[in-house]
Amino acid sequence: MSTYTLEGLADFILQLYDQQNEDQLWEIWLNKQIEDDFPTFKKKHYRKIKNNKMQKLSEEEEKQIIESNMRFIKPIKKGGET
Repeated sequence: MSTYTLEGLADFILQLYDQQNEDQLWEIWLNKQIEDDFPTFKKKHYRKIKNNKMQKLSEEEEKQIIESNMRFIKPIKKGGET
């Protein structure tokens, strides 16, 4: 895990999620009487989560997101107390 960047780790997790979804669709297709072939069935029912056209956030947008999320994180003071 230490060799992954945060972005690389997120991509890896999304790939696992996509593969799991495809495996579930395959099992459904095998066990149900479906007239379509698997690629057609997959196109109808499969939705990828990863957006290939990820937009770049501006620095201001990044700061707003960080400030918004910091309210959920309690900084640790010296000695480990929150």
